[in-house]
Formats: sequence, C-alpha cells, structure tokens
Amino acid sequence: MSIPPRIGFIGLGIMGRTMALNLVKAGFSVSVYNRTRARTYEFAELGCATPVTPRELAKACDIIITMVSDPAALDAVIEGPEGVFSAFLGGNTLINMSTVSVEYTAALAKKCHIAGVKFADCPVSGSKPLAESGKLVILAGGEQQTIEKLKPVLLAMGCAVVYAGPAPCGTALKLCMNLIVAQMTTALAESAALAKTMQISPELIFKVLDESPALNCGYFKAKKENILEQEYPPAFALKHMLKDTRFMLVEAHKTGLALPVTEAVEKLMAKSYNNGYGDSDLSVVFKTLGGDYNDRGMITVMKNR
Repeated sequence: MSIPPRIGFIGLGIMGRTMALNLVKAGFSVSVYNRTRARTYEFAELGCATPVTPRELAKACDIIITMVSDPAALDAVIEGPEGVFSAFLGGNTLINMSTVSVEYTAALAKKCHIAGVKFADCPVSGSKPLAESGKLVILAGGEQQTIEKLKPVLLAMGCAVVYAGPAPCGTALKLCMNLIVAQMTTALAESAALAKTMQISPELIFKVLDESPALNCGYFKAKKENILEQEYPPAFALKHMLKDTRFMLVEAHKTGLALPVTEAVEKLMAKSYNNGYGDSDLSVVFKTLGGDYNDRGMITVMKNR
C-alpha cells in the first residue's frame, strides 16, 4: 500500500481556501500557509499544521500546491531563504494552480526540472461557487505520467482533469478559457446596459436566456443577481481577470495575432479597475458602463409596462 502524500497548500484566498478545505474533507494530510496568518486559524482548528514560513511547510510535505494571485505573489512564496525552493531536496512535487503568464510557467517548469522536482501546471476553470461544490475543471500541463499520479489529489478539488500537454500548456489553456469568460461577462453587462437605455428591464434578458436551449448556461445564471441587484461580491475579482487578459494579449502579440474584442474588453476592465472596483466581481463592468439604476424601483416599474 502506498503512503498517502503529505500536502502543503499555499494561498487561502477566495479560491484557495475552499480548495484546501476540500482536500481536508477528502481525508488528505494537509498543512497550510498564508501570508495573512489569520486565514490559517480555521485550518488549525481542523487539525492541520500551519507553518509560519513556506520553507517550513515544504520541508514537511511531499506535494506543494500554490494558489496565489499573480507572479509577484508566487515569487514571494517560492523564492528566497524562506521560500519553498530552499527546502526542496529533489523528489518533491510542485503543483502551481495560480494563473500566471505562459512565460513565467515555462521558466518555473525549467527550474523544477533542474532541481529534480516534479512540476504540474494546473490552473483551474471555475470561480468561487464551483470551488465550493468541488466542480472545478483542472487544466493540467506537465508530464502525463505525473498528472495521472496526481489525479486523486486534483479530483479532490475538481470534477475533471483535462490534460493539455507539457507545461506551460495548462496555463495556455487557462488563458484561452478565461478569454471566453471575460467576453461572456462583458457581453452580458453591455446587453443589460443597452436594455436599460432602451427602457426595458434587464430582467427580461435573463428570462430569455432561461428559456433558450442555445443560450441557457450556468455562467449567465451565476451573474444574474450581480446585474439585477447591482451588487458585486467577488466570485472572480476584476483585478485577476484584468491581469489574465493582459497575459492573453501578450501571447497574441508575440505572433501578430489580433484579438480586437479582447483588447476592447481589457480597456473596459482597466477603466473599472481605475475607478476603484478591482476587488469586486468582474461583472462590476456593468457599473462602469452606466448600468446602475438611479431608481431602485426601476426594474419593477419596467416589468409592469
């Protein structure tokens, strides 16, 4: 019988917290680290170790999972004398589930190879609600044999693993998927803003979506309350999608590929970010488009026209 892996999880934000909890619920031995230490307290109450540095966590674990916000945050936990790499002696596994750039992922894969560390490039498709229900889709890059061995761990956090190829193919696929999410969100926000301008209720848009065999999808349902209630709790923060959209454009520009719609989406999200909405859900672009209702009763009035 093989010995169950000791898992170290770094990054307990909106997504990481739930993913780490799902690993605990699945029966894995989990240690956690977060730069804001207060976020580790609930894990301590569940019996998880909560080392004070990434190095201490890595020394005690076979598999390290990172789920942080961006390349700078990832550097902060893997580099330096107290970083993850300072504890690696070879034979460990690093699973990066953060969304970073293709270039960064390729460099990280190379560094792991030199250090004798197995590397899995595994960002996820899905936001907070799917993380909570364990229905994330894992977009996996790396050696296929390594990914197969890691499937029990990955499937504790998601419902499917899609193998994309060697690293950084997992990251590349994530950017492709987030391009669709970004455009779906802005399309929905623009549609609702146009409805408001033409004096019909945006609620009618969702009624049509619900009835349409072609357009009825879970993502639009997930954004319905954001648009109609004009409240934007972050299931996927605007600042993170803005970062990812810029990564997409960098990759497109390398080969001269034009992504005109994505470029327009980036400008809209940048305007929202500069207006102070970076920590809100990305559907807050509706607010930036002028979609807020001056009269809270407007939807009810229009429904009764």
